[in-house]
Amino acid sequence: MTIKLTTDHIRIAGIFERLTGVHVKDCLMDEECVYFLIEPGKMGMAIGKNGNTIKNVSRALGKSVKIFEYADTIEKMIKNFIPNLKSMDFEGNTVTISVNVNDRSTVIGKNGRNIKMIREFLKRHFKIENLRLK
Repeated sequence: MTIKLTTDHIRIAGIFERLTGVHVKDCLMDEECVYFLIEPGKMGMAIGKNGNTIKNVSRALGKSVKIFEYADTIEKMIKNFIPNLKSMDFEGNTVTISVNVNDRSTVIGKNGRNIKMIREFLKRHFKIENLRLK
């Protein structure tokens, strides 16, 4: 599936790749944060020793940065976004996920930012139209 990136996305992905040496599969951004989807197995390289590499990226972009590994299947991708997932159910192009009550706020994020990002990545890569949180 082809992902279309704007000029800003390409510029930001280029900065990330130059500073980390890790290829970016996709990226999304909002006012406060940039979300990167990177190649599988490259998380340690992107973070760097003591988190120095990712801190440098954050300083260069002037925003907080969150990185996730890409996966070939919907199940693995959702697990990469939400590691402490309890269950997931599929119905057509809708996914219903369940997490512990304590983890709900982390999954949703401030003003729903995290859940919106997860929905957008799933829509772009797997044509999942709806993600519901139980």
